[in-house]
Amino acid sequence: MRDAVDENSDPTPSDLLDAAEHLLEKVLRTDCETRASALDLLTVDALMTHALQRANDDPKLRDRFPDEAMTRIASAREP
Repeated sequence: MRDAVDENSDPTPSDLLDAAEHLLEKVLRTDCETRASALDLLTVDALMTHALQRANDDPKLRDRFPDEAMTRIASAREP
């Protein structure tokens, strides 16, 4: 996860979401149905979970961030 967020020691929910989205798009550009993609897909999951947890701690983000995150991840695709 640290590599995915450019070693930012205190990433924001948006930083984590950006990293998850970027990594998912990278996976989708490859043969994502092989075992080689498993670690990257688990990292995407961990980044999303962490982003949602951090957003839940911020009253300004708590209500809108989950919908934004799901919309962005659902729209990720191969370029």
